[in-house]
Amino acid sequence: MRKFSTLIISGCVAVYLQACSVVQATNSPSAKDLSVLDTGTNRFSVLAELGQPVASETDKDGNTVDVFSFIQGQHGAVKAGKGLLYGALAVGTLGVSEIVTSPLEGTAGNGAKMQVQVNYDGDNKVSKVNTLKDGRWIPVQNIAGK
Repeated sequence: MRKFSTLIISGCVAVYLQACSVVQATNSPSAKDLSVLDTGTNRFSVLAELGQPVASETDKDGNTVDVFSFIQGQHGAVKAGKGLLYGALAVGTLGVSEIVTSPLEGTAGNGAKMQVQVNYDGDNKVSKVNTLKDGRWIPVQNIAGK
């Protein structure tokens, strides 16, 4: 009876722990399409993808300058792949892998903070992009102007 109780408790703990890194991986922020920062893109397309700027002002020539701050997440296929890998590891190790994968996903899987300054021309089209902060470990998608 004692072995059966231990087995049931171990199974419950494994199922509970399994959900942690898998759920974190699949619920992490999605990737923004940084191609909207290409020269010539309309300002409204930039706003639609990156959201409202944290600061917006007019330069000496009367053109708009926006500063955006956002979290650059991961593409859906990457999130799904990580979720499947973490799930397989958790099942294969009876949940022991969660000791490593859950904190790893909690820190590295939350996306990277990015800040960009976008200058527009007189027609409200992107003319220049200045990267203020790029916290990505591996920049999969280039930012215009870099």
